[in-house]
Amino acid sequence: MELSPNRFPTGILEVCHIFRDSGFQAFVVGGSIRDLLRGENLPNDWDIATDASPPKVIELFSQFRVIPTGIQHGTVTLLFKNLSIEITTFRVEGEYKDGRRPSEVHFVKEIEEDLARRDLTINAIAYDPINQSLTDPFKGVTDLQNNILRLVGDADTRLKEDGLRLIRIFRFVSQLGFSVDQKSLDAVPRQVTVFRQVAKERIEVEFHKLMSGPFWQQAIKMMIPNNLLANYIPELFEKYMLALMESVHNDRLGITISIIESFSPESSINLRYAALFHQLSATSHPKDTFPEIDKQFLAKILRGLKFPNKRIDSILHLLTVYKIPLPYSMNDEEERRNYSLRKFLYKINPHFLDDYLSFYKAMWKELDRSGLPSVLIEDIERRRESQPPIYLKDLKIDGNEVVSHLNIKKSIPAQREFIGICLDLLREQVEVDLSNNTKYKLYQILENINQVKNLCTALKVPRVSIISTDHIRKLYRGNEPEYISWENSHTYRLSIWLVSCLLRRNKSNIVIFDGTNLNSPSHPYHREKLATKFKRYNPIFINTFSSEDDLKKNLEAREHEKPSIRKSDADITIYERYESIINRYPKSFYAPENVKIIELSTRSTEYEKRLKDLSKNLKESNHRLIIMSGNVLTGKTFTARKIQQILSTHSLKE
Repeated sequence: MELSPNRFPTGILEVCHIFRDSGFQAFVVGGSIRDLLRGENLPNDWDIATDASPPKVIELFSQFRVIPTGIQHGTVTLLFKNLSIEITTFRVEGEYKDGRRPSEVHFVKEIEEDLARRDLTINAIAYDPINQSLTDPFKGVTDLQNNILRLVGDADTRLKEDGLRLIRIFRFVSQLGFSVDQKSLDAVPRQVTVFRQVAKERIEVEFHKLMSGPFWQQAIKMMIPNNLLANYIPELFEKYMLALMESVHNDRLGITISIIESFSPESSINLRYAALFHQLSATSHPKDTFPEIDKQFLAKILRGLKFPNKRIDSILHLLTVYKIPLPYSMNDEEERRNYSLRKFLYKINPHFLDDYLSFYKAMWKELDRSGLPSVLIEDIERRRESQPPIYLKDLKIDGNEVVSHLNIKKSIPAQREFIGICLDLLREQVEVDLSNNTKYKLYQILENINQVKNLCTALKVPRVSIISTDHIRKLYRGNEPEYISWENSHTYRLSIWLVSCLLRRNKSNIVIFDGTNLNSPSHPYHREKLATKFKRYNPIFINTFSSEDDLKKNLEAREHEKPSIRKSDADITIYERYESIINRYPKSFYAPENVKIIELSTRSTEYEKRLKDLSKNLKESNHRLIIMSGNVLTGKTFTARKIQQILSTHSLKE
């Protein structure tokens, strides 16, 4: 740990010479000296302390640009030969009334007095490169050698002066990996009231530096016992975060710490934030599955902490995709793997793939699962460059050509929505088969989409209608059950759009919308969207369900059907993952707020009576939208057709 003039930029030496030649002292201070003593590369930030007054500094460097960044506190910024140098007059500070800024400063003549006002001993070292002398009144060099962070002088006094210093201690833990002197550490919980006075924007800057450091896990864990993290993010320490979850034998905060400990020092900042906050925003933690995330709740917290919007979006994206299952099995055919990987990368965004895989591995480990398919992960990493996702910009036709080919009226909002649906369906078809990306084939696909639209909208709709998302999917793919994309959100959007058009056109009709697979894990979000989109139609949600034994009977009956029929169902995963569906099913129904929910068990002895009562109420209220919810094995379509039959047998002229 030695310093010499040749370790400093020539610009710094020239500035110090100008001060010395004019009869003033000049010392390089702060982080640059700390980093040079630690043997790090040449610093980017330079601070010089001098006994020259701010007006004198401006006069000495009048031929250069001098910015009065904090002149009231004795600081100016000198732009000198490609260097930005903060120059501060030796000073001592008056009373701190707001826990952040001194009410006044007094300029002094000795560097030792100036160093006494600084936060940590490792930052209270000064070096005169002209006289080659080191000033270290608080043994900061010794603390550097021993990897210790210690507050200058009395710890409580230092923290009371500036509440931001509480988090700066742990920011340096994160950046340097040092331990904290016990007296300094003990003072932190005594001064958290001063920390609360600091503006959230200033804390966010320090916290981001903390989260960016190579020893960030160590810093986060050290902030917990002294209440600093609880004062910054109180939601992390509410009762439900600390309550034991038997399914994973740990509390939510414990899970958070366990996960962040698993990340490498090279982990991205977005991944670190996502891991820290994901349990906080978890609405549930079912056994053996990743938790559902309340993104709106989390976004509100992050905005309150003054996180930049771009960072919030990145965190929320990662928490949206982190539980998406790995895309394929190594036993799948090559064509299937190519398609599945493109679809997977489109959802994930290749920029987030490394973060996704790190998070996925950590959650898998936390759930005590064994046999993580490392071969599959290696295959994904190897193939991602050769199988990039397909984006709208990659298509051989654009939105204007869709408008022209289908003669769409862009002035009508519903038609503009249809343009977006068409483009997404085209992109998905190219994702399935890259050879579809020619103008000729894309126009053919557009014709198929238009035919589906015409079939659904040209029918003479009876008083009671059943619109099924599965039916529209089958129309879209030409009743080809082996079609590789058996389930996709774009045909679901097409279904919603067609139902919307139907409701607008037939204002007196009752429409039963057979909302396929609304019990799969992602669909609480879909239910909320449906409830919002169709709010003016006062939608009724009918949840059909069966007992575990009944579900098994349904499955056994389906096993006798032809494979092509079984595979044509919208959600083939229900068939393939039967056991997990059985275990999760009783807990799976999620009801949006402010909508009417009716539950019907197809095996209940009261089923027929409840069905007739429901049908009577529907007839009297002339309801325009009923959304059927339930697993495809629970008799949902059967119930929908029974309602249609009962309503049709009554006189509709009453």
